[in-house]
Amino acid sequence: MPRFIASYDLKETKPDAHEDFADKAIEHGWSPWILDHDQTTLFTLPSTTLHGSFVDQTHAVAALNATRAETEKELGIKVIMEKWLVVRYEAMPDFDSNEREKTG
Repeated sequence: MPRFIASYDLKETKPDAHEDFADKAIEHGWSPWILDHDQTTLFTLPSTTLHGSFVDQTHAVAALNATRAETEKELGIKVIMEKWLVVRYEAMPDFDSNEREKTG
């Protein structure tokens, strides 16, 4: 399946929606972790950046929007993504993180 990166900014709310949003994103197929080139180590992505595999771009965007909607419903407040980007990628990205975890 094609891989996608999502980046988003949430409007500040009370209560803060960031943690709930991240949890809901995982339920919708997004992850804050990404595999390295040799697929032996997971690295965390920068905050408010997610990685996921979806059928196509439409499904990836829908998963991000569903994440927002469910976060809103759970918290009982309006959750606004002030900016967001979903992009498909095929090349092996370069990245680094201070948080990593071996896969095997």
